[in-house]
Amino acid sequence: MLLDFGGVVIRTPFEMLHRVGHPEWAGPFDPDSDPLWRAMQIGEMTERDYWDRRATEVFPGVDDPVASLMDTLFAPPRDDVIRPETMMLIEEVPRPAVLTNDLARFHSPAWLDEMGLGTSFDPLIDLSYTGRLKPHPLAYAHAVERLDADPGQVVFADDQPANVAAGIAFGLHAVWFDVTDPRGSVERIRLALG
Repeated sequence: MLLDFGGVVIRTPFEMLHRVGHPEWAGPFDPDSDPLWRAMQIGEMTERDYWDRRATEVFPGVDDPVASLMDTLFAPPRDDVIRPETMMLIEEVPRPAVLTNDLARFHSPAWLDEMGLGTSFDPLIDLSYTGRLKPHPLAYAHAVERLDADPGQVVFADDQPANVAAGIAFGLHAVWFDVTDPRGSVERIRLALG
């Protein structure tokens, strides 16, 4: 089992916006009300660009507005941050793994340890160090190499439809994790795992 991190293992930033007072950023929860999210979904901007823009709205003039935003949104307590439905699944599956684009950009190793997630995955693959982010095919090639598995042996779940489509094209058993329906999404992963 190979999971995306943000949105799948932990809640989305949108679910944590009460901490910064910007409920109008709806993302996948109301795409029609969030033109920047729609632009990202159709490839007019990257996810990095999206969060750079949003973070600057809340923390203008700071050195790293994205880090400031994520530190605020994802501060403890742990139970507010993690997705409990996914954590139950992780406990059921031997050797769960993570494939994420920008973990180092959003969260520090100390934060992972504080959340009790630093040793939960084998491996935890952060593509920010590889130069190839999902949905690039080399991101998936890197993952299956690290897992020492054939693509057809891997069930992959991601909350971004473009990443799921690319995973399918690569040969993974890819499942879309609908963040508006975490329980149903976890059940779809279970079905794919057999």
